[in-house]
Amino acid sequence: MKAYEEKLLVGEFSVHVVRKKMKNMYLRVKESGGTVEVSAPIRISDNEIIRFVQERSDWIHAAQERVRAEEQNRQQEPVLVPFMEREMRYQLKRKIAKLIEKWEPVMGVKSNGFTIKKLKSRWGSCNVQTGHLNFNLRLAGVPEEQIEYVVVHELTHLLEPSHNERFWKLMEYYLPGAKMIRKELNQKSLAENPKSDNNHDEVEFS
Repeated sequence: MKAYEEKLLVGEFSVHVVRKKMKNMYLRVKESGGTVEVSAPIRISDNEIIRFVQERSDWIHAAQERVRAEEQNRQQEPVLVPFMEREMRYQLKRKIAKLIEKWEPVMGVKSNGFTIKKLKSRWGSCNVQTGHLNFNLRLAGVPEEQIEYVVVHELTHLLEPSHNERFWKLMEYYLPGAKMIRKELNQKSLAENPKSDNNHDEVEFS
């Protein structure tokens, strides 16, 4: 049987159902408009799909709220003309360079340069193999203590690549109050469900 699509009304949700050859059901909220979409096996009943969506209504509400907030942030984000962006990069580069110079001898680490980029889902990243750091241009718009947090966070990855207990203990050791600063940065969420690994990380991580 070929895949086909249909609409189901589940309470307040208009659900776009895609039936195709598969074993399990999957649910997602699309980034564009917060549409609820379910991928389901061809022969599964409407009642099973309805129950599947109802059981996950709280998650759907939270995901749609996040999508709306992100859309609003994008609409409010100012458009930078080239000379403004150059100045922001210059000022941020100076601040980060001074902070790296301050913290490297304290932490006993040595990075291998850094780059300022327009990152979509991260405040910063660290390649632990090369020692190179990346920082989000949007850090130019946050308080300096939060910039310092991100710098220390990425340098800490040169001591501990993953976000384990040792990593967070090192963060709190070098930067007392880091947990509170991290919470403040989390409120400036950059992306849906950010993910991290041993080489790169988001500040709004798990």
